[in-house]
Amino acid sequence: MKLQYLPERSGFTKSLFIPMSEWNALNTQSAKAGSGDLPEWQKRLLDERIEAYENGLEDIFDSEEVFKDIEKDLY
Repeated sequence: MKLQYLPERSGFTKSLFIPMSEWNALNTQSAKAGSGDLPEWQKRLLDERIEAYENGLEDIFDSEEVFKDIEKDLY
């Protein structure tokens, strides 16, 4: 697979380009692999985490902010 990585000025990879023919092949493989339904154990885990959040036992975070914090710690 010939991927093209495009870094931004800071050096972090911001974009990834996949040729359309390879993208279409990946989508075809993915469709053949299954219906995309989650296994029951994953559904139960998601239900448990949603319930914990609704009861104030679990916090959620903005992914962009988390990634910024991680990047600050790396450099």
